[in-house]
Amino acid sequence: MTFGQSWRTFVYALKLSYDHIGKVMLTNFIWFCVGFGPMLAFSYLPFLQNDLFFYLSVILSFITMGGATAFVHYRMNRVVRGEETSFRDLWEGFKLYWLRGTGLVLLAVLALFILTFNIMFSQNYPTVVFTILSGLWIWGIIFWIALHQFVFPFLVNQNIGVFLTLKRAALIVLDNPLPSLVLLVSSALVAVLCTVLAAPLLVFVASFLALLQNCFYHELMVKYTEVEEDNTLDAEGEDEE
Repeated sequence: MTFGQSWRTFVYALKLSYDHIGKVMLTNFIWFCVGFGPMLAFSYLPFLQNDLFFYLSVILSFITMGGATAFVHYRMNRVVRGEETSFRDLWEGFKLYWLRGTGLVLLAVLALFILTFNIMFSQNYPTVVFTILSGLWIWGIIFWIALHQFVFPFLVNQNIGVFLTLKRAALIVLDNPLPSLVLLVSSALVAVLCTVLAAPLLVFVASFLALLQNCFYHELMVKYTEVEEDNTLDAEGEDEE
């Protein structure tokens, strides 16, 4: 997948989000309310503002964010595939993937925490070895974020387990560095812009990123499908001989 193809995929995702703007906005709003629901309740309901509920809201947020991100990808993937989708798909996606989505979110945060801690630890020892290690940890963070562009697309398209999802996401990034970099940079720019402007975070960012990441997923998977078909044809030819 060349840079030109990557750019066309990004433009196609923009067009798709515009064509389905109502679904994009409504799905994103529900994602925001569900994903950040426990923290919003803690912030805006005075009788819940205590230490116990704070810790409880943090724990619940992993569950709600994992499930909410999964149902956004589930619905937006149906849009990318040109399938009919309805409000009921949100509940269906949450029900199917909330547990694995929670596991993926927990692992994502835990690994980022460990990598960041390693960088901070290395900086306290300004030697050549620790300087090299700091560079490796930084590349580790970049790679970890890059592979998470494909984590939920693999989850909702292949319905596989947590560790197999991470493995396949890592492999597709390693095998496709250029489109993975384009996707990473474009996703980061969209996320930063939406966060700075605040309003798009509520009505646009999660749904658009789900559309974008699923578009890239399907474009990249084409070559693997073709290879699998070629291998099948070769095997059938050998059997006939």
